[in-house]
This record gives sequence, C-alpha cells and structure tokens, in this order.
Amino acid sequence: MQIPTVDEKGHSRAKQLTDEIETTLTLLRSSPGILGATVLSDEQMAQLMEPWMGDEADLTSLPLPKLIDVTIDTQNPPQLEPIITELADQVPSAVLDSHRIWLANLIKMANGMIKLTSFILLLLIFTTAFTVIYSTRTSLAVHRPVINLVHMMGANDFYIAIQYAIRSFKLTGMGGIFGLLVALPVILGISYFFGSIAADFSIPFTRMQWIVLYLTPVFFSCLSFLTTLQTVLSTLKRVL
Repeated sequence: MQIPTVDEKGHSRAKQLTDEIETTLTLLRSSPGILGATVLSDEQMAQLMEPWMGDEADLTSLPLPKLIDVTIDTQNPPQLEPIITELADQVPSAVLDSHRIWLANLIKMANGMIKLTSFILLLLIFTTAFTVIYSTRTSLAVHRPVINLVHMMGANDFYIAIQYAIRSFKLTGMGGIFGLLVALPVILGISYFFGSIAADFSIPFTRMQWIVLYLTPVFFSCLSFLTTLQTVLSTLKRVL
C-alpha cells in the first residue's frame, strides 16, 4: 500500500497526508483478513532503496510515497475488491499493490484461453472430418479406373473402404504423434514459465488430463478411420 507525498504537479501533500494515512490504517486494520498495517519508517525506506540508491543517498530530496506494510491472514485472506472500493471513496490517492490483483486478471485471461481452446478443438474436429471427406472423394475420383478393376476381380465395397480407412488411420496417427511430440515441450515450457511467475499459476495436469492428451492422436486417427470408411462406402454405393 502506498500514498503519494506529492500531487500530479509535484506540489507537497504534507497537509492532508497525515489524515490520509490515519484513515487508511483504520480502514485496513478493521478489514477482515488483515492482521496488521504499519507505516514504514524513514530507516526502513532507506533499507528498501539501498540496493538501487546506495547507503549514502539522500532520500529526503526524493518524492517517495509513504508505504504501508500490510500483514494478511494466509488462512483467511481478505477480499481486496471491497477494500479497494472503500479506499477509492475515502483516500483516492492511495494505491494498493498486490500480486493477487494482477494474478487474478491473469487467471481470468487463462480461463478465457481455455474456453477459446475448447472451441478451436471442436472446430478442428469438424475441419478434420470435412478434410478427410473431401480428400477421400478426390482420391476415389482419381483412382476410379483402378477401383473398377478391383471390383471386376471380386473385391466388394467394404474391402475397398477398409483399405482406404486403414491408410487414413495410419497417416493421421503419424501426424498426430508428430504433433504431440512438438506440443509436449511447448506445454511444459508454458507451465514452467507461469510457475516461475507465481506458484499458484502453475499448470498441474491431472493423470486423466495427461491420458486425454496422449490419446488425442488415437482419437483423431479413429475419427479419420470412421469418416473415411463411411465416405468410401456411401460414395461407392452411389457412383458404382
């Protein structure tokens, strides 16, 4: 928590500063989940600034804000939104600094990305199905003379459809495995990156989520197999 000692024009706010500090301390100490609030002394401020300014710097000439150290109850953390609202009404110049605020916004953004990813996955399933249908029908048209010859040799529609479906299954499976091998380092890297920012924002996958991730190539391979099989059977029945 900080309260500026100068206004936007650089003029001193010493007259109202004392009242604002007392009002802020009273509000914080009466808020549930806050165990204590203390204004940092000049000596403590000097210790905070020492790594950047050195131990011989004159801090009195700098417009440093008054800092208030707030101790929260980790077992029952405070609700920051009501505190911020009350501070805005009673002490508009006060600024509450907490990693929980930007972390909450970051989590909201991540949840939005999860929803977007789910939509993209659904779109990918439909796109895969339509791509398989189009490519299969194109292949059937290109290889129609060969298919007619195989028919004359005694092969039925199901046999031809199975050959197409197995080939589609293999190609989709190889593509899915390659995509999974590329995606795993990216997922682990993102998890490590956000975990280094905040432990609460790490991405701990459950066992079921890992299983679903590993089975993704199998799912799309089966989707490709069934789509190809149905497409070939319906096309041969209609055309040949």
